[in-house]
Amino acid sequence: MTKIVITSDLHLGITTAAEIEPLVAAIAAERPDLTVIAGDIGEGETLIRDCLALFEGMPGEVAALGGNHDVWALSAPWKLGGPDSQTMWEQVLPGAVRDAGMRWLEAREWRAGGLAVTGSIAWYDYSGAAEDIPPQTEEYWIEFKRTLHPDAKFINWRWSDVDFATACGDALVANLEALEADGSVDSILLVTHVPIFREQLVIRPDIPNWRYGNAFFGNVTLGERVRGMAKLCAVVSGHTHIPVKTTTRHASGSLPVWVTASDFHKPSYVVYDGATGVVRDGAM
Repeated sequence: MTKIVITSDLHLGITTAAEIEPLVAAIAAERPDLTVIAGDIGEGETLIRDCLALFEGMPGEVAALGGNHDVWALSAPWKLGGPDSQTMWEQVLPGAVRDAGMRWLEAREWRAGGLAVTGSIAWYDYSGAAEDIPPQTEEYWIEFKRTLHPDAKFINWRWSDVDFATACGDALVANLEALEADGSVDSILLVTHVPIFREQLVIRPDIPNWRYGNAFFGNVTLGERVRGMAKLCAVVSGHTHIPVKTTTRHASGSLPVWVTASDFHKPSYVVYDGATGVVRDGAM
């Protein structure tokens, strides 16, 4: 039986190592074939590396994706001055993952039998905003982000959100298409940092601007691009810190789509059972 564990949003530097260590022990007790850390690993390069080191000796293989916090240009938590965001994305993150003896899942899928596990940061392109919000220009969302989201302060790469989301989406779709065409692959588990289906996004009517804030929490455009992939068996995402367990319409009928419950100071994980195709919460 193939067992995949997915965790996310560990945020070492906000969440403490002492708070993450019980999660690591619980995952190890699952005896997974693969553990995926689905982004927002730590606050700056040093803490990213320190967080990955907590998973040393984990049963099976460990893979990782980037999250939006992982490309912040930080020298220490909440202090600008580290490597720029483009360097974090292109060099520091994949280098830290590989230095830890782990798989950079953005570049290379994991396989066992007929199951393939692949992933993407799946950057937001503003398509996650609530459906009742009138269409807005890209310039509107750029300006709104400055008032709401810390990414606007701490990310300093040259790409726009839409450009980066499109590039990440193109790479993921090409990978999925190759796996779809591969006769040795029977099913694909997709792990993303940013949720990609409308059903994964929660509206919080008690919080002002949340309907607008979902513009930075999802990439529904990408979800529509992959919805027709017949071999997709489940999608698990992070980023929002709000757990979701639901399904969406899919080429083969119904597709399980989850968001992990991991939150600041409260890390958690989910488990995908390759034998049954069932996703369940981890035991903490």
